[in-house]
Amino acid sequence: MKRNLKYLIFSRKVIVLLASVILFMFMGCQSEHKKILKSNDNEKKYEAAIKAYKEGDYYHANQLFESLIMYFRGRDKAEELNMYYGKSLMESKQYYAAGYQFENFVRWFPYSSMTEEALFYTAYCKYKESPEYYLDQTLTIESLKAFQDYINKYPDSKRVQEANKCMDELRMKLIKKDYANAYNYYKVEQYQAAQVALKDFINKYSDNTQYRQNAMYYIVLAGYYYALGSVESKQKERWNNMILDYERYQALFENFTDKQQVEDLKKKYDYAKSQVESKIVSDK
Repeated sequence: MKRNLKYLIFSRKVIVLLASVILFMFMGCQSEHKKILKSNDNEKKYEAAIKAYKEGDYYHANQLFESLIMYFRGRDKAEELNMYYGKSLMESKQYYAAGYQFENFVRWFPYSSMTEEALFYTAYCKYKESPEYYLDQTLTIESLKAFQDYINKYPDSKRVQEANKCMDELRMKLIKKDYANAYNYYKVEQYQAAQVALKDFINKYSDNTQYRQNAMYYIVLAGYYYALGSVESKQKERWNNMILDYERYQALFENFTDKQQVEDLKKKYDYAKSQVESKIVSDK
């Protein structure tokens, strides 16, 4: 018991000692960094910035690069400095600032050998900043345009495949948002608006089977409830529309529909047909 207690005390002392050493080293590095940052020796500052970047110390690298931008403008190292600064911001996940830096690089150095890379990262940073689908998608659209500009300008680049992959993700986000917006009309029981919005969605994204099936399913349901709540003089026409929508849905997705959904839709379809038939009889 005493031996274990002595070992525990010794272990704690070692941990405290190591923590103290690390703290002193960190404080020493901080002190050295501040000294370099305040220095007028810009060449030394530049070397320290590159060293920090290569060691993954992006926080200090960013501070040093930022302090050097104005000094090196128009000088030999300006291109390299600006590219390093953009990459350092990107590596530290400051995508908005990094994208702005890369945009500036493309504008300032249009004939640089690094312009292609900067143009790609301009689009990539917007891609990383693109929000969840239910939020405003301005950055998503901007990123798609930036990737397309990059592909148009550098169609043979090794980065085209990655650009296309990012664009697929961004397009899916826009599709998901448009579908959610259309489906929301159904959720709030605006059935006529739901039919219009969901049909517009299908026309816009005719090649997207994932949401197309869902859209057509809710078109049928919206048509059912729309007809059900209509005045008698409008019901026959609306029941017929619902029947046609159901038959289109069945023709395309009969083998890809949940059993419970199939049974529910079939009941609604049968009811719609009975209503149409009764209207025909009453019209006679």
